[in-house]
Amino acid sequence: MAVVQITAEQVKQQLSALGYTIPDFMIDAYLCKLAGIQDCLDAAGYDECDIVLIQIYAVTLMALTAYTQRIKSQGAPSGASRSFDYTGDVTNLRDQLTALDTSGCTANLPIDVGSSVGLFLVVGGC
Repeated sequence: MAVVQITAEQVKQQLSALGYTIPDFMIDAYLCKLAGIQDCLDAAGYDECDIVLIQIYAVTLMALTAYTQRIKSQGAPSGASRSFDYTGDVTNLRDQLTALDTSGCTANLPIDVGSSVGLFLVVGGC
């Protein structure tokens, strides 16, 4: 099977669509980490489409879990303003990656989506 590798430009497009700007050297470092799982992806028998999706989801998650600040809105002419969103909900993206990567090739990548927290309330009355 031919080696499938996403490019830095593709990563920039994905992150830009989500409202993030990540320095080029960080994207290069994430792509370097991603290259380390190529043998696993090939051995797992994923098709090229799945490999591309797994790679882009993995790089996106590595970047988003490292950079939780996202530009929410911008203003300009004369009254320049910028607001940021710090929520960075990445659990849906992680779920998609987990569903695609059934062989666990991305398990050792630096992706931290935190842990789920549950809330259980009991309200009683007399």
